[in-house]
Amino acid sequence: MRKYLPFILLILFFGFCPAYAYFPFPSLTGASGLTRMPDATVLPYKNWNLSMDYGTLYTNNGNKQQPAFYYKANLGTFQNFELGLVGGLDQAGQELRDGVYINMKYAPTLGDGSDPLLLAIGCENLASKTQTSVYMVATKPFVQGPKLSFGFLADFPGNKFRPLGMLGIDIPIGTFSILADLFKGESVTQLNAGVRFRIMPTFALEGRAINILDDSTTTQKDPKQLLIGISWINPF
Repeated sequence: MRKYLPFILLILFFGFCPAYAYFPFPSLTGASGLTRMPDATVLPYKNWNLSMDYGTLYTNNGNKQQPAFYYKANLGTFQNFELGLVGGLDQAGQELRDGVYINMKYAPTLGDGSDPLLLAIGCENLASKTQTSVYMVATKPFVQGPKLSFGFLADFPGNKFRPLGMLGIDIPIGTFSILADLFKGESVTQLNAGVRFRIMPTFALEGRAINILDDSTTTQKDPKQLLIGISWINPF
């Protein structure tokens, strides 16, 4: 037991040390948010970030594995407006795909008071033929610490309009956050989960589990993926 004591104390220190005012960090697709779902936060004006995720993508009900890699950047372009890009590997998982996709998010108001209801509208993967989506999301911080996000997202698979509901939560525990979000539609049920460890207010390590249910009886928005990543606000 004694040989594990320093490790246990280190976990307790980083897990329960006082929380600070952290910048928003990106979701998997680039926009500031949770594990996969965007929330209603935006990068402050003139701030920017870089983010990368690397891991494994599972296809054919988990029978086939291939590398997954995403790189992202966002800029607080105007007041309450976030503009970003996201790129990654091609569908074969062998080389970077040509070009990048564009993300945009606008928060009409950042709210008043210590725990305001935040609202935002945006689009993700603009310029993609198959992955473009638009959304409206609200985020409610609570005095106790958790942040609840909920909203609506619509994508266009096969040039058909597909509405999805979104629900997510961010539970901070000191410098850690436990993240979970859900996409739910007529034919889609997708649950995502993750953790975010903020080493500094501007730097975080992240782990993501995308589509953890991987139910072959329902249509999924994203394939199953396990990823680790880093996010850095204003790196230089």
